[in-house]
Amino acid sequence: MRLGYVLGLLRHKSGRPVPGRPQFPRFLTGAIQAGVFLAMIGCAGVSSGPPPAKSPAQYPDPSPGTTGSFFGINANSLADPWPATMIPVSSWRSLGASVKWADIDSNGVYDWSRLDKWLAQAKAQKTDVLYTVYATPSWASSRGMNSASPNSGCTYQQQNGPGVCDPPSDLNCDGTGSNQAFQNFVSALIQHAGPGAIKYWELWNEPNVDAQWNGDADCAASGVQHAGNLMLARMAKDLRTIVRAADAKAMFTTPAATSATNAGNWLADYLTNTDGGNYADINAFHGYVGTGMCPSECPVAERVQFQIEHLTSLLPPAAQGKPLFDTEGAWGAPKNANGKKVNAITDADQQQSFLARYYLMQMWKGVAKFYWWNWDLANMSSFYDAGTHSLNQAGVAYTQIVRWTNGGSAKVESCSTNPSVPSQWTCIIKSPKGLESQAIWDTAQSCESGNCSTVDVTVPSQFNAYLDLGGNANTISGQQVAVGLKPILLIQQ
Repeated sequence: MRLGYVLGLLRHKSGRPVPGRPQFPRFLTGAIQAGVFLAMIGCAGVSSGPPPAKSPAQYPDPSPGTTGSFFGINANSLADPWPATMIPVSSWRSLGASVKWADIDSNGVYDWSRLDKWLAQAKAQKTDVLYTVYATPSWASSRGMNSASPNSGCTYQQQNGPGVCDPPSDLNCDGTGSNQAFQNFVSALIQHAGPGAIKYWELWNEPNVDAQWNGDADCAASGVQHAGNLMLARMAKDLRTIVRAADAKAMFTTPAATSATNAGNWLADYLTNTDGGNYADINAFHGYVGTGMCPSECPVAERVQFQIEHLTSLLPPAAQGKPLFDTEGAWGAPKNANGKKVNAITDADQQQSFLARYYLMQMWKGVAKFYWWNWDLANMSSFYDAGTHSLNQAGVAYTQIVRWTNGGSAKVESCSTNPSVPSQWTCIIKSPKGLESQAIWDTAQSCESGNCSTVDVTVPSQFNAYLDLGGNANTISGQQVAVGLKPILLIQQ
């Protein structure tokens, strides 16, 4: 966050919008007293001067430093503020920003104008970029506008035409073929962007979903086993070869599959039956954990631990030890295709609770970087409210998780349930200086529309205060604290 911008915002904290700039998040005017603003400045890499005097046990550190690499986000609209101007964030993923292969490439003529705007914002805010190479242009697709059987069942069909989820027409089912249209696009992209503009390269989106990648179905009559994955592995090879020739520091993820344990099953098949692992520095997945419809079967944040454990247990030896990225995840989509059934959490209190638990679980289980879906799409797990030009409740909770984990530099060492109260969770968090805090919550409690139940819990004597997801600091009296569905952070001060 730029210091001049911050000072300008402070001068306008009455709530009146600053011309040409996003409105200062309203929650900060009250949260500054609790140290949130110092944490956000520190997380954005701006010095706030010498830290205030504190006891050796105070936690979290008032100015935790530059945001670590863990916190990423998907953003979609250029009309909305860049996320890093309002929240601490280190990385941006391109998928929803209308800069896919099919958005840019028109019969070999490339329009970089929109991508250039995104990359310029990322550079200005020192936010690194993960670019998802995805969506075959209809003109180049094996089942696009020029084919005998155009595929109209792909995601982005209305935006980009038929065949965007199908292989290029010059790529064979066994992974052979010229793959020239893809190579030409990648070559043009890295030459245009230049080395370093894109740090991470992700090949394809959710390849285990037919509407995202239809390679197996397209090759069903070919007799080739694992055809869809063989074609993706060939594209991964071409992507890495071309980009690395121009940028030796570029990093590459595996394709990121989705849907609970299906993500690990798909990745294991890809890495075992193709040479795709040779072209990936990072294992990737999507951490969606919903199994049914709300309100009876809403997504449960703690389930992501089992998804991660399942995935890592299936990795072949050559893939073990590589960083693990969750490049997309949240509490679900609000409606399915017919616009009726809800398979996502919609209550603001429950959203805050899910978000905090979800982040802590992933940090505990060793995810190196997580990209929340998303910053600014209304009704799709957003943090930014375009109507009020401010953070919503989920966005406020997100800033607290960044604070609790010292900008991502703290370690979530362990999370466990109470043997006598299985619904009660505790996560131990240690700062880089060795200072310890504990996040605690109880999944048996309810919280909806501002009405939240709690249970009194006796906490360890070394903790004399706690932080909540609104950024408030509270004193603990008599070692008793009210614990509910929303995590709180026990601290020493």
